[in-house]
Amino acid sequence: MSPLKSILALSLILVTINGFSQQKTQEQKEREKNKVELYTPEEKDNLQNFYAEEVNKMKLSEEIKSEYYNILLFYTHSMSRLDDKDKDYTQEEISGKFNILHFKMNEKMKALLTPEQYVIHLETFNKILYSVSRKTSLFNQKK
Repeated sequence: MSPLKSILALSLILVTINGFSQQKTQEQKEREKNKVELYTPEEKDNLQNFYAEEVNKMKLSEEIKSEYYNILLFYTHSMSRLDDKDKDYTQEEISGKFNILHFKMNEKMKALLTPEQYVIHLETFNKILYSVSRKTSLFNQKK
C-alpha cells in the first residue's frame, strides 16, 4: 500500500472513530438530560459513606466485597433509571419494575453472603430505601 493510501486509510479510520465517540457523547448527554436527581452531591456522599461503613461491618473478603459492589451497582443503577423522564412509566410500572429488580438483587446477595452478612445487607439497604421513599414523596409534592 502506498504511503498516500495508508494516510488516507488512517484518516478515514480516525474520522470514523471520532464520529462514533461523538455519537456516544451525544447519547450520554441525552441520558443525563433525562435523569432525575433526588440527592445533592453532599447527600450522595453521606449515603455512600454510611453504606461503606455498613459493608465494612460484614467483614467481606476483597473478592466477595468486589462481587457485592458489582451486584449492588448493577441493580441500583437499573433502579435509579426507572423514573427517567424519557421512560414515561406510570408510578405503578415503576413500582413493579423496582420490586422485580430488588428481588433479583436480594437473591444474588443471599447466594453470595453468609446469613449474618445478608441480614446486614437487608437492614442497610432497607434504610436506603426508606431514605429514597421519603425523598421521592417530597420530590413528588414539589411537582
